[in-house]
Amino acid sequence: MKTMTKLIVAASALALAPAAPAMAQSVAYTDVQQVLGSSAAAKLADEQMRVTYKATYDQVESRSRVLQAELNAMIVKFQADQKTNPNNPSLQTQAKAIQDKQRAAQEELGRLSDPIERVNAYVLEQIDTKLDAAVTAAMAKKKVALLLQRGAVIKNTPGTDLTQDIVNELNVLVPNVSITPPANWQPGQNRPGAQAAPAAPQPQGR
Repeated sequence: MKTMTKLIVAASALALAPAAPAMAQSVAYTDVQQVLGSSAAAKLADEQMRVTYKATYDQVESRSRVLQAELNAMIVKFQADQKTNPNNPSLQTQAKAIQDKQRAAQEELGRLSDPIERVNAYVLEQIDTKLDAAVTAAMAKKKVALLLQRGAVIKNTPGTDLTQDIVNELNVLVPNVSITPPANWQPGQNRPGAQAAPAAPQPQGR
């Protein structure tokens, strides 16, 4: 009877004892760009941008199709001439023309996309101001002591990717952002630690 009583008491004590803390996961990894792009604020901003800047998106897409068609025609001609006469001196000229065309097309599309790229940079920069807090919160909840960028990981085990956890924290901290940059906004000025440009020195009286 005494032995049975001891066993019951021991079992009760074990049942009432607080659970041992989970083993800390000391290392995890993430992809910062994926975090920013996967956040709810970024996705909402993208939807708003495609409405507000629809004309710009349409212009870029339309011009891209035209330039690609022109480039494809040049490539087809080059390949046909190459088969007909591989030693044709004009092939080198055609190849250079294709390269020049590609470069010019990229520059033109870049100029057309500038308004969209500027807004997108403003969106991501607003989200980025909350990234450190989101990372800190996610690491604390998962008991992570060291966080690596995904590119530095050679091999991982399941559960070491903290990307979605950071996205979840970021969604709480910054559910939405503006897609209208101030007139004088420049990339980089909203990031933590960014300082305003110093005022121009005033001319001194003689």
